[in-house]
Formats: sequence, structure tokens, C-alpha cells
Amino acid sequence: MMRNILVVTSIILFILSGCQSNGFEGTQDTTNSDAPEYVQSPEDIVDSHRDMTNVETFYAFIEHVNEGGEDEIRVVRYTTEGDPILHDLKYDGDVIHSTIDSRRDAYGAGSVSEATCKSIDVDESKERTDYDLTGCDGESAQRSILVVWK
Repeated sequence: MMRNILVVTSIILFILSGCQSNGFEGTQDTTNSDAPEYVQSPEDIVDSHRDMTNVETFYAFIEHVNEGGEDEIRVVRYTTEGDPILHDLKYDGDVIHSTIDSRRDAYGAGSVSEATCKSIDVDESKERTDYDLTGCDGESAQRSILVVWK
């Protein structure tokens, strides 16, 4: 009888020890006091895990850049957890102004980075087409804009 109580107590302690916090919380506060609430606009180009909307607007932006016409767009990528990362692109007829806002990404850098770039590089393969900004100042010489899967 005493042995059964010891076995049951050991099992209960083993189960309870698995329920203790190890310092990692499964959910994090996704609100950053510096970031205004993001409300998706119908004009936004949205990439939600390969499910894309308004890709035509993106193609029109590339065409305007190639023709030297001013234009601006917002590309929104959603993280695995569902947090939006905003990428604003503004072409002034000469250069592309790029602003990436990751403040709403609970597991990301949580910052806003800006760069001025010279052109858009298009890299096509069988599976996908990558669109990257090139000739950028700031922290990197290249910035990814969008990947369109075929």
C-alpha cells in the first residue's frame, strides 16, 4: 500500500514539474508602445504565407519605376505568428525610399529601418521570382521586397 502511494506521488510530482515555467512564455505581448495599430488598407500588397493580394499593384509599381514615374506602395508580410511587417516603398522619379517597420513583430527586431535604393532587381527561377532593392545605403546594400511563387 505504501509503495502504491509512493508511485502515485512520484507520478504526480513528475507531471507537475512539466507544468512549471522555464522562463519562455508561449505568447508574447505583440503590442509595441511606439507602433500605431496597423489596419490593413485595400491598397496594401499582402503576403500571408504565399497567399498574396494586390500583386497587380506591385507590378504596376515596378512598371512606374522602370518608366521613371513617381509612385508609392506598401507591402505587408505576415510572420508565422500573424504579426505584420510593413515595407513602405516610395519612388520619387529618381530613387526608391524604403522603410521597413517591424515594431509589431513580437519575435523580431521591433524597429524601423530606412534606406534609399537605386533599383529593383528581379531574379526569376522555375519556382519563384524574387524582387530585391539594390544599390541601397543604410545597413545593407540589398533589401528583399517580395517573393512571388509560381
